[in-house]
Amino acid sequence: MKKLIIFVSMMLTIAFTAPAAENAIFMEYHRDSKSSNRQVRRTPMYFPIDVLYDFDTHTINIIGDNSVDAEVYIRGIYIYDMFGNIEYFSTSLNVTFNISTPGIHIISIQGDGWYGEGKIQI
Repeated sequence: MKKLIIFVSMMLTIAFTAPAAENAIFMEYHRDSKSSNRQVRRTPMYFPIDVLYDFDTHTINIIGDNSVDAEVYIRGIYIYDMFGNIEYFSTSLNVTFNISTPGIHIISIQGDGWYGEGKIQI
């Protein structure tokens, strides 16, 4: 019985001291239809940009490599509420947004000739 109590207390201690993990938000990247390059590409677009949500601190982190600034030109990062109103805006990568209102939030990253969209429900 003593071993069981010690085991349960150790598991509870580990559970409460475990660091919070950030969850990745799936982003779909597309070519902008107004782009001058109209070649057909059958592979999905990929950019080294990570969009992470931390449930404990209610923050969305948008992280890109240092090399992304030279390769990918960001026109804007927008976060919309479920009604289509802009809640947050940034023109640079490596930014953190504190999300305070519950509901569905849409993340839109726009660049030159491409855009990416993802959504999360808080």
